Amino acid sequence: MTSEQLQALSGSQSITVRGRVTSVRASGKKLVFVDIEQDENKIQGIYRRDDVSDLESDQFAQSWQWLRRGDFISFTGRIWRTKTGELSLRATEKLTLLSPCLHPLPQTLTVDTLSHHRTVGFIVDPTLRATIRARSHVLSIMRKFFTDRDFIEVQTPILSDSAGGATARPFVTRATALGGNSEDTSRELEMRVAPELWLKRMLVGGFDRVYEIGPVFRNEGIDSTHNPEFTTCEFYMAFASLGTLVDITEELVCEIVQQSSEKSELVRNSIQESGISFSRPFMRLDFIGDLEKYIGCSFPEYVLQIEQTEQTTRQATDFFKDIYSNHGISLPTPLTIPRLFDKLADHFLSPILETCSSPVFLLNFPSSLSPLAKTDPQTGTARRFELYLNGKEIVNAYEEENSPFSQRDKFDIQQRDRLELGDSETPLSDEAYLKSMEWGLPPTGGWGMGIDRLVMFLTGRKRIVDVLSFGGVKNVFNQE
Repeated sequence: MTSEQLQALSGSQSITVRGRVTSVRASGKKLVFVDIEQDENKIQGIYRRDDVSDLESDQFAQSWQWLRRGDFISFTGRIWRTKTGELSLRATEKLTLLSPCLHPLPQTLTVDTLSHHRTVGFIVDPTLRATIRARSHVLSIMRKFFTDRDFIEVQTPILSDSAGGATARPFVTRATALGGNSEDTSRELEMRVAPELWLKRMLVGGFDRVYEIGPVFRNEGIDSTHNPEFTTCEFYMAFASLGTLVDITEELVCEIVQQSSEKSELVRNSIQESGISFSRPFMRLDFIGDLEKYIGCSFPEYVLQIEQTEQTTRQATDFFKDIYSNHGISLPTPLTIPRLFDKLADHFLSPILETCSSPVFLLNFPSSLSPLAKTDPQTGTARRFELYLNGKEIVNAYEEENSPFSQRDKFDIQQRDRLELGDSETPLSDEAYLKSMEWGLPPTGGWGMGIDRLVMFLTGRKRIVDVLSFGGVKNVFNQE
């Protein structure tokens, strides 16, 4: 019950409040102050011997001295204001224990202890609770945004025989085949790294606007912004151009910032401290054009073209080696064109993205970095963009490749990197998806957002584990 609701009940008959005790303070033998919290609302309970009938002095002491921080109690009384004007509840009945807290509650927890005692962390750290509430607000805003634009929410498989849709190493497991119970009938399955290919099948099937919010799993490294299990939102929209995706992204991000700020003081303060302005249009950065400025030369056509022969691959690799040598940058492994582009962007463009006082769209990617995106026939670049906040990628979007023939060629190029150059994160070709494309995928715009990183920005948290209910994978193993 909020303070406004309690205020409205002033002068009425006794009311009952149930909640967790956050503080117990005795003032002499006949007066105790009890702070009670329920659903982020707090009220002070005034427990006086003279106000509670049928209690002798010794009985009064016995009725509250067992009380500890963390206990859940039921407290009945009338609305009262103290001499200092604090809204309180003045007891009219003996308080009742509903559920005891059997351990002493710490006042604070260290960062490491907080991760492994998440339940206790929620009790003692209001900011941690506010972070999870902010996350819930963000998801609610997103669902309303897409529903208002005639999207339908769907659920796609998490387990399948091939985890396509992104360049990432999947988690692999085995399942007993239907109808069998021996090792001979078991089948290897992969957990999805992205729902993309499934969602695009929905468009082939006649659903023009779909989205999904859910978990994805990537068997990769762990750091402050990466966890093997994380949450994304992806949407796909028939006949949407890249410009349409840019407009939708700006509208959605601005709505999330505005509405979550109105609901959450934590978000409001975090955005103010970030110094980021969310005025439209957002800033633009050209992947190829701006990168060329920093390396001091233009990329030759044989570097940018997605279809590479053995000769052009060798030429492109030699070109990159010269650039890396001239700028004192160590080469990535394996030595693929996408990874060579990626590391150059990290070196030259990331510092710009980290210091911008606006969200930034990074546009005009090389087609080799975007095997599921359409290639612009005039420039040879991918019809793709990424959105960055404080240097962190939040959104990845592109016009989908909808030709099964072009898509097969791009998958084949990926497989060469996987087989010949040992890039194990490159996914296997998804033959089932290619066959579904043969039924006709309309021109489509697709988009994905990392929910965890967005919530990190909105709440000012520096680690992804702080915006997950029970922390990261390593924390989950040790929860108490």
